[in-house]
This record gives sequence, C-alpha cells and structure tokens, in this order.
Amino acid sequence: MSRAEWPVTPLAEIRQFRGLLTALGLAVLWAFLAARSPDVTYHSAPVLIASAWVAIDGLSEAGSTPRRAVNQALIGLGLAIITTLILWTKGDLEGPVLWDHSESAPVVFENLLFAVLGAVIGLAVAIRHAAKG
Repeated sequence: MSRAEWPVTPLAEIRQFRGLLTALGLAVLWAFLAARSPDVTYHSAPVLIASAWVAIDGLSEAGSTPRRAVNQALIGLGLAIITTLILWTKGDLEGPVLWDHSESAPVVFENLLFAVLGAVIGLAVAIRHAAKG
C-alpha cells in the first residue's frame, strides 16, 4: 500500500491546518500579552502572524501552489492587520516603536509595516521551497 492510499486519520486532517492554527494561536497569544501589559511592544508578533501560515504550509511535504501561497500570505496579512486594529482600538498598543521612543510614536504604523514584511517573508519562503522541490 503506497502512502497516498493510507486512510486519513483525524490527526492527519489537523496537520493540514497547522499553519493556520499556528497563525491564529500567535494572534491570540499576542492579544493576551498585549492586554496584560499594553506598555510593552511585541515587535515580532505581526511578522510571525503574517508569515506563519504560508511559511509552514510552504515547507510541508505537500508543499504549496503559488496561488495558494499568495492567498495564505494575504490572509495572514489580514489576520495581523485585524489583530493590530483590535489591540489599537482597545488601547493595548501603548509601547515604544523601534525607531522612536516618544509618546506619540506610531505603534500601529510599525505593526502594519511589520505585518507586510511578514507576509513577504512567508511568501518568499514558500516560493523558494517550491522551487527547490
């Protein structure tokens, strides 16, 4: 019996969504940490959220098609942006930014910039891995 003929187990079905579940879990973790300490900035959170799904799926054995990778990158970007906007609305983004430590520093702008960077990094990882395969 070849590997393609093996029956699909519940665990195998969950593994298909590990990238999405990782991105969602990171968003929830970021929201929890930001709510506990709004004066701390988690600079890497938007990058990780935006890149997690596309990078994890792109590095899996099945790989990812270019169209699916672009869709996953855009959805990851959307998740990071939505999380940023929710945290900003709640007042949980009061920490410093990397380039300016004044009170009026644009934390939201930094998070949006890092979310775009994360989506581009995740897409690059998926495309590079697909080219090697």
